[in-house]
Amino acid sequence: MFHNYSLLVSGIVPRPIGFVSTISKDGKENIAPFSYFQCVDHDPPVFVIGFSGRPDRPKDTLQNLEETGECSINIVSEHMIEAVNATSIDAPRGTSEWAISGLHQAPSSTVKPPRVQEAVFSIEGKLIETVEYKTSRPAVRNKGKLAIIEATRFWAREDAIDEERSSLDLNVLKPVGQLGGSSYARISDTFEVVRKNWKTAMASGGAELRELIKGKE
Repeated sequence: MFHNYSLLVSGIVPRPIGFVSTISKDGKENIAPFSYFQCVDHDPPVFVIGFSGRPDRPKDTLQNLEETGECSINIVSEHMIEAVNATSIDAPRGTSEWAISGLHQAPSSTVKPPRVQEAVFSIEGKLIETVEYKTSRPAVRNKGKLAIIEATRFWAREDAIDEERSSLDLNVLKPVGQLGGSSYARISDTFEVVRKNWKTAMASGGAELRELIKGKE
């Protein structure tokens, strides 16, 4: 099991980090980072968070999600990483990681859990369902779960989003990716590969496609 973990987190990289804010049914606030996190659809916007099985009790975030059905997901930027890392401490249930982080709360509009004021991009969301993995082999510990979340509102810092409100500036967002162990990656060096169009390629008698195929031989 341990080798699976170290192999996968060092090989499936970089992974986006979802910094998830929740509130328990009795009003206790929690915030924690997750790198088993991804956007899986855009219409409507749907996100997933993977929770590994634990031998004692479910993670506070998972329990809060299942009890209240609400969260805010904050994308981690470079200027936040030390504060985010501080919240990953194994604090006892009921401890507010907000105080540990030094980050500030900003009110959400469609859910109760606050978003992170320092975040460049945040997502309010409501739980669709949690799914327990039906794997072919039993887990060594308790089985994990997948939380499926529908976004109900986006928040973006004014200096990070374009005039059409359709795209974020990577140089402002400065997202951080999770690597293996305690390593992180700055997502700043990018390049473009334009997707081929079949109709355009065939208009030239297929020469463009033949060149593409030839280049792969």
